[in-house]
Parts: sequence; C-alpha cells; structure tokens
Amino acid sequence: MTTKKEGAKRLLDTLVSKEKLQKRLGFALGQGFVLSLLIGYFTEQWRFGLAALLLFGLLIQFSFERMKNSIEASRLQAISDLGWKDDSLSDEEYRTRIMKILKG
Repeated sequence: MTTKKEGAKRLLDTLVSKEKLQKRLGFALGQGFVLSLLIGYFTEQWRFGLAALLLFGLLIQFSFERMKNSIEASRLQAISDLGWKDDSLSDEEYRTRIMKILKG
C-alpha cells in the first residue's frame, strides 16, 4: 500500500514524463531521418536510405507507443493509489491537487 505522498509524486512524475515524450519523439525522428540520409548517401543507393527510414520509423513508432502506454498505466495506477475516482481532469488540475498533497 502506497501513501498519498508517494502516489502524488508518481502522478507528478508521469505528467513530467508525458511532456518530455513529445520532445524526445521529435529528436528521435530527426536522428532517424539524418541517419537514413547518410545511409543513402554513403551506399549511393536511394533504396537503402528509404528502407532505413522506414525501418527507423517503425522502431521509433513502436518505442513511442510502448512508452506512451507505460506512462498512461503509471498515471492510472497513481490516480488509483490516491483514491481519486475522476481520471478525466486536465494536467493543471492534477498538478494543483498534487501540490496540495505534497505541501500539506
């Protein structure tokens, strides 16, 4: 059984991770694109570059979906640990409630 403070901290961590995920997705897509261009350039075959781009895109999509599902499961578990029934609040409303728990 977790305490309310631990649940609040876990929920705060999931909200922060959710924000970071979008930035990391853009960075990963940029890296995949640049690497695909380099593969196509150095092999002198545009098909290899395209294949690499498709493969990297598939791997990035798979890892993004897994992280998104993991973050969502952690968020739902934290809400359950806190004993809150309403899981449709906005992130700012959650942050307000979390700060009240962590300070008080």
